[in-house]
Amino acid sequence: MRFDWADFLALAQALQSNPEVPGPQEAALRSAVSRAYYAAFHLVGEVARSEGWLPTYSGQDHKGLPQDLRHSRYSTPLHRRIATQLERLCDDRRQADYDDSLSNPAFLAGTALTRADRVLKDLEALRSSGK
Repeated sequence: MRFDWADFLALAQALQSNPEVPGPQEAALRSAVSRAYYAAFHLVGEVARSEGWLPTYSGQDHKGLPQDLRHSRYSTPLHRRIATQLERLCDDRRQADYDDSLSNPAFLAGTALTRADRVLKDLEALRSSGK
């Protein structure tokens, strides 16, 4: 059975809305940021592969995917907006995964979930536009 990458966003939303349940709170919020990014990354990747993007299945894809969205022959303003949000989400994820002292993990989680939700809405708009 194929994994639904949108489930990562659902998990991220659950972690953010009640981080004390899985606890500890900061770990749950940091995990929410990371899951939100990976939900967006994989869902965007599915669309990009259908448009000809060839992933390397390495860390380079985290920079390569947004670059491809901006510069492929299929690139539209919507593609570029998705690329920008994906890059910002990647920065959020790096901060959540590597910064030893986040000043406000709840704010970062809320920001990341908002960005991921925008990416998913933009992907839906891209699919419905037929581009």
